[in-house]
Amino acid sequence: MIPLAKAMGVGVEVSDDRALVLTAPKEQNKNSLNTAFGGSLVSLATLAGYGVVWELMREEKAQSEKKPTWHIVVKESRAAYRRPVIGDLRAICERPAQAAIAEFKEALARYGKAKLKLRASIIENGNVAVDVQAAFVVSL
Repeated sequence: MIPLAKAMGVGVEVSDDRALVLTAPKEQNKNSLNTAFGGSLVSLATLAGYGVVWELMREEKAQSEKKPTWHIVVKESRAAYRRPVIGDLRAICERPAQAAIAEFKEALARYGKAKLKLRASIIENGNVAVDVQAAFVVSL
């Protein structure tokens, strides 16, 4: 659905009740220093967050009789680059707590628009290399 994801070579490693983990090969996402390009790192983390929201909405649509259409956008995002990424890229976005999901769904039902804040991290060798905090807005 997102052309950039194809260009980056993004793949899904894990998608379960706890988290969404996306990967991308370094070769398609490297900079002149032969480390992962910062734009690719933040893009992969943003895509992981977007994917979590998209999956929540897909689950909601499956339970709805109306089959609503929705739009997801990133309202704001902040990235902290902690260390270079030497190998392939791996982004993890944990699913929000049930209370946050319930609050999000309630606002969406009431106002036709809702915001969900998520944190995604680029992890290499067990260390956080990039930390991205983003707010996603869904409108019906």
